Amino acid sequence: MITTRSMSMIAMLAFLIGFGLGGMSLHVASAQGILGLKDSVTQIGGSLVEMQKNVDELQKNMNTIKQAKDQLSSLSSTGGGVGGAMDSIMKGKK
Repeated sequence: MITTRSMSMIAMLAFLIGFGLGGMSLHVASAQGILGLKDSVTQIGGSLVEMQKNVDELQKNMNTIKQAKDQLSSLSSTGGGVGGAMDSIMKGKK
């Protein structure tokens, strides 16, 4: 009977000590931003925003290149050659 009573007292004491230490560690964790994850999440968010800006700029550059390619294609298909005096020189040599 004494051993059961002493074991239950030890168990309650261990629970209270663990509960107290756990409560203190939660306060420290919230002060650090949930176990220090706040800084990591902020860095990841900043990186994602920067990556999206880079993707937008690349898309804009791709559109510019596509427009230039289309303009060059239309020039070569309508002219059929270098153009102007150079065409007449080139045709005369054949």
